[in-house]
Amino acid sequence: MTPFGRLIRDLSPHALLTLSDHLVACESHHHALFLEQAITDALGGEGWGVRQKASFEAWFALLQTLVREAGAATPAAVLTVATDVFSALGHGLLQFEVTAAGGTARGAALYHGHGFLEKYGERMPNRKPLCAFAAGFCSAAASLAYPSDWGILEAEEVSCVGRGDAECTFLLVRKPMHSRSGLVMTRAAAAAMPADLPDPSRDALAAEASRRTARILEETAADGAGSVRLFGVRLALVPTAYTGQITFDTMHLVEKRMMDLFPAYFALVREASTMGAFHTLGGALIEDARRRGVHVSRDPTERLAIMVGAARALGWGGFYVTEHRPGKHLSLAAAVTHESAYYAARHGGTIRQRLAAHQGIAVAMTLLLADVDFRRPDPILPSTYSDLMAGPVRHHVEEVHSVLRGDSHSEVSVETLHL
Repeated sequence: MTPFGRLIRDLSPHALLTLSDHLVACESHHHALFLEQAITDALGGEGWGVRQKASFEAWFALLQTLVREAGAATPAAVLTVATDVFSALGHGLLQFEVTAAGGTARGAALYHGHGFLEKYGERMPNRKPLCAFAAGFCSAAASLAYPSDWGILEAEEVSCVGRGDAECTFLLVRKPMHSRSGLVMTRAAAAAMPADLPDPSRDALAAEASRRTARILEETAADGAGSVRLFGVRLALVPTAYTGQITFDTMHLVEKRMMDLFPAYFALVREASTMGAFHTLGGALIEDARRRGVHVSRDPTERLAIMVGAARALGWGGFYVTEHRPGKHLSLAAAVTHESAYYAARHGGTIRQRLAAHQGIAVAMTLLLADVDFRRPDPILPSTYSDLMAGPVRHHVEEVHSVLRGDSHSEVSVETLHL
């Protein structure tokens, strides 16, 4: 299978990633599961529809491009391109049994359903299907393979390993709906963003760390089950349009319907980012040190630079540090992030705080700088993050600058508080 990192191109100087011409970013199963649970908590039964719609729209646009580039002219060829891409990006295996009238798709080792089992096992019972993302993909792929003026092939997950079923199965039925086109996040949309970058002479450590992480990604391929295991997490490349749409569509619905709950929803989205970045960047520190034959640096400046570089290589955005007082304060700025690029392209500006992912990444870096002992044999266990969050240290997070408010860059300040 094609190595994970060779499927993507770096959009410099923005530190974003593209698959063909569409923006994507590396995401861990920790982040994906927590974010989708936050959406379910906020919207209840509507959450599934929001996620499936966003997945269909993002994948329909992306697969159209990839199918055209591959010259796939038959239904079988279209589905082959789709399933190969799905697996190569780390989302698991899909097998279609479908005609123009409908059919089924079966999934194995799917990113959300199996990711839930890997993270929680039997400790957290679940009674609902979890793979709205895969359902949207199945619908997009089948609708492209068998286009019809009458409607699309809609996918319903009728069995899911995440709720104890033997496999994930999707029923595809023709529905009288036209293919929906969401916002297409392309290189051009990101290139229109400002690029307020740090002085290269102050950024050499982070730049080199970014190159090292990019080389690791270039060497890593999905396994036979369509999974990418790296940095101690399950990674997948996810369209920026999907993550942005589910996050901000829900955010705007919460604001419109129940403004009192907005702070809680925003905090949950931020924690999804914190949890995902904590495990991914912590694993990146360990892997970077292992490959260089050294221990994880105890110098906070060097450790921070490695994390900033890793975040850039993962496609999260053009981060750089504006101020750091170890154990007390961190200011993390960005020329652009996949989050701000999406919001600006779809919604324009706003006076409200919106950069929950940026905030979460800054908190995760703060935790990894001061609260994790990398001298231990297993510094990051499944319980490490939850133990830290239950401890006496808290963090005050403030979005002090934002390109969405017209500033030249976005900047998040994190103050460490000892209770």
